[in-house]
Amino acid sequence: MSLQKPVIVLRYRERADSFHRAARDLEMLDPPVYAPAIGLLAVHACIALADAVLVAVGEKHAKAEDHGEAARRLRGWCSTKQLQDGGVKHFEWLLSRKTHFSYEDRYVDEGDLLLARVKMDQFFVWASQAFPDVAQLKETDRA
Repeated sequence: MSLQKPVIVLRYRERADSFHRAARDLEMLDPPVYAPAIGLLAVHACIALADAVLVAVGEKHAKAEDHGEAARRLRGWCSTKQLQDGGVKHFEWLLSRKTHFSYEDRYVDEGDLLLARVKMDQFFVWASQAFPDVAQLKETDRA
């Protein structure tokens, strides 16, 4: 795969990594207190990583509020290239819980938190295996 727009890809990937680390850090402090924040960070980590992948393959990142568009475009690109798209389901799961983590009055319990973390990690693993150029991009590759 020829990596498109490495500067922009790196920007999104670094943002994804930052959200991912922040979710992990909050989880070490007091998971029940930070459960909604951890869930929302997991969602946004995956949105940023999906944007990095889409830009890397020559697509535009999703600008719409419907982040499901990014998942559909990612799944479509994988289908066109006959690439396994199994990780996209984890992204879709997280997107479907975004409102719950952000706005609902329903409590974010430990089960929600565990699933959010697992789905985030699974999406990151899938993306790094399916798109190793995105995962391995470094600051020195910005040029």
